[in-house]
Amino acid sequence: MEMATAASTARPRRLLLLLAPLLLASLLTPSLAVSDPGLPTELGADWDWEFLSLWPRLLHIRRQFDRHGFPVKKDVRSDTAAGNSTGSGVSLPLLFVPRCVTLSALRPQVCNSFCSPSSGVLKTLELEDEDGVSQTAEAARRRAHEPTPRDEAVARTLGPFITPIASPQLSAECYTDTRKYLSSIFSEPWALRMFDATGKLPDGILSGNLFPWGNWDECLNTTAYYTTTKPITGKIVEHTFSGKYCSVFLSKTFGPISNGPATLSRNHIGLAPLIPVLPTRLYSAGVCIPSSCTSLELLIGLNAALHAQGVTAATTENMCHTQDEKNELTPEAIVMISILSLVAFFMLVGTILDVLTAKFADWKPSLWVKRLPQTLFKVFTAFSVYTNGRKLLDTSTTKDTLSCLHGIRFFSMTWVILGHTYLFSTLFENQNTYKVLTYFGDWFFGTIANASVSVDSFFFLSGLLVAYIAMRNIERANGKLNIVMYYVHRYIRLTPVLMAVIGCVATLETYLGSGPWWSIASSGFSNSQTCRDNWWKNMLYINNLVDMERQCVAQTWYMANDMQMFLFSPLVLLPLYHWPVLGQLWIILLVCFFTGINAMVTAIHKLGPTASLPGGDDVNLRYMKPWTRAGPYLVGLYMGWVLHKIRGRKIVLPVPVVAIGWLTASLTGCLIVYGLFDQPTVPPQATNIIYPMLSRTAWSVCLAWVVFACVTGYGGVVNSILSWKALIPLSRITYTSYLVSIDVQVVYWLGNKSPQYLDHLVLVYQFLGSLPVIFTIATMFSLAFESPMLALEKLMFPQRKAPPTATAKGPSSSGVSSTDAKLGPPEGLGHINKAFDGDTGDTSTSGKLQNGRPIAEVTEEATAKE
Repeated sequence: MEMATAASTARPRRLLLLLAPLLLASLLTPSLAVSDPGLPTELGADWDWEFLSLWPRLLHIRRQFDRHGFPVKKDVRSDTAAGNSTGSGVSLPLLFVPRCVTLSALRPQVCNSFCSPSSGVLKTLELEDEDGVSQTAEAARRRAHEPTPRDEAVARTLGPFITPIASPQLSAECYTDTRKYLSSIFSEPWALRMFDATGKLPDGILSGNLFPWGNWDECLNTTAYYTTTKPITGKIVEHTFSGKYCSVFLSKTFGPISNGPATLSRNHIGLAPLIPVLPTRLYSAGVCIPSSCTSLELLIGLNAALHAQGVTAATTENMCHTQDEKNELTPEAIVMISILSLVAFFMLVGTILDVLTAKFADWKPSLWVKRLPQTLFKVFTAFSVYTNGRKLLDTSTTKDTLSCLHGIRFFSMTWVILGHTYLFSTLFENQNTYKVLTYFGDWFFGTIANASVSVDSFFFLSGLLVAYIAMRNIERANGKLNIVMYYVHRYIRLTPVLMAVIGCVATLETYLGSGPWWSIASSGFSNSQTCRDNWWKNMLYINNLVDMERQCVAQTWYMANDMQMFLFSPLVLLPLYHWPVLGQLWIILLVCFFTGINAMVTAIHKLGPTASLPGGDDVNLRYMKPWTRAGPYLVGLYMGWVLHKIRGRKIVLPVPVVAIGWLTASLTGCLIVYGLFDQPTVPPQATNIIYPMLSRTAWSVCLAWVVFACVTGYGGVVNSILSWKALIPLSRITYTSYLVSIDVQVVYWLGNKSPQYLDHLVLVYQFLGSLPVIFTIATMFSLAFESPMLALEKLMFPQRKAPPTATAKGPSSSGVSSTDAKLGPPEGLGHINKAFDGDTGDTSTSGKLQNGRPIAEVTEEATAKE
């Protein structure tokens, strides 16, 4: 009778032992389930949805352990004898416990309550072996080096989905290390850390938390030591390996799901069982494997294991990392560092010479300084941080200065950065992807969704300043325009700092961080690799026309558009100057022509009104093309001509006209930004065509009124805000801040080692935190490349002093004054379009000079561009 009772008691214990892998994996990797062969095929991937009802119970069990630890020895036996279960109805077989050395690192309070100081394991724990016989913790520790049937079962259950063990092409070393890892998860702290560092099914997957990255640092900081005995000689061999973190992309397999091996089709890990029924098609996970294994072995093993679930895995060697890997400098990086060092040397020497010359009147140059050629001395001082910094920070203004442009540039630049902050939150991984997407349903979110009109502000400003300055140069040259110098001045002033930024991105950006996603920065699809391949397209300003899928420094599409429109501008400027009536008709015809092209492109390709609505704003077809973005630039050209015509005149407008102008501009601007709120899921065709056809040009017309009102004295509080002196230094570095802004933000997002939980507050904090970093780096590039190039240009193209008759009288609507023409060419930081005619030494286009620098530095090149 006693034997029968013992046998009946042993069967439940053996049954619990057989079910241990399932419960264990559910507790630690809440991602394991048993499929139901009778499941309807439309749900896909052999997924047993009954597992979802079991999941809350398992969470309850796990939380009970987190609060109280394992029950004491007497409670276990009494509960087992009485057949009691937890409140959730699931029994608690105490099959294992991690060593307390692991718990002490994670939860010291738990270890202090339940651990023995001498033994380092839980005080009251008794383990159950494979025969159902209880053993003490000391006995368990003595047998830790021997894998038990339980360890083997867990290895077979979990191994194929988190390691390369399922690959038929494993190397001997990888196979040995992987087997030891999988069979030691419950007996070795290093194995438990590797398993803990592997990504598991996260909470909130239906809210978009689809990225179980695991723990990057825990994996890379894990080192394994174990020994094996050779069967013949009995020699003990020591083995060691480190953790290797690999990012794995999981995607749905197209086509019917085929049946795989039975041992694999009934086990699931990570996101694999859920992928076929989730709405999107690409997910990423992190696994920690032995460093002796390669990415190819992992790729083959995971695909063999996941094939039955209709899931495909993808990874490369660039996506796998170890702690001791070396990231050596490439020859290109060494060259770029040498160039930066040379520039820093010129800045140091130039600053010293400049300070000694300016601050110490009795300073006598040494013999070697006296022997420096005058030209070389000027080259050095062109890089002076002292002089260039003073120009950058000077906020002096006069009544003739067009200060409102400083405010427009700065606020437009910050609007661009804010829009990119929200854009990257949807492009990179976070825990609530779908929640972030719901923001588009709020009316005030139109400020972000339609932030692209800030780019049209820069097109407008660029055209305005090109026309205004060119008109004055044409007037002084008696109706002539030196086309060659018109283009040369533009190119040599914009390109050096642009190429410096591209050089840093192409060669040095990959050394700035690490993390699961950082491998993208060093892969063949990274921005760095793209710049190494396509830098010459940016140098020729054709990157918006060819190879659009691989943009080097993606925001420079604006630079290409702006340069192409600049090349076209003489065809508008000369008719406007020589035949004003015909020129105005010509520019109106061009605006209508390019507006029609915009509508035609939208209709033919069935595009949406904006990128945030169905149909999108395809970058290859509409967003980045000059023929669809020319409207604001043409409006700017016309406004620049108007300002040239009215300079020095007192403009008197009736109060009703001023009121109507501000009301119309304000309402039109609000309709452009917020008018698409509460549109149907699929907007009507009329909206799809009319909005993109007119919105950008209408936005530039609104800005034209703002500038006109501020110039003529009808700006009021708006002009006061836009003309705030504190914005002047910031507006001068908007060109370089535009060039570096996206890459600064990308470095932050690529460096994240875990998905973030995002909301408006977090994103606003990220936006505010990125502003000082972006403007600081922009200042460095401005002082190192942009400002020196302005001074070097004068050495390359010396200008004659303007004749007395060239002095214009009266105030200028752009803050331009010619009273200091005798001082020669200006040295303004932002003054790029001055003296397009190589024969003129005009200074009236740069503003009054004070302390050796111009006050009005308002040019389109210094404007921020998206």
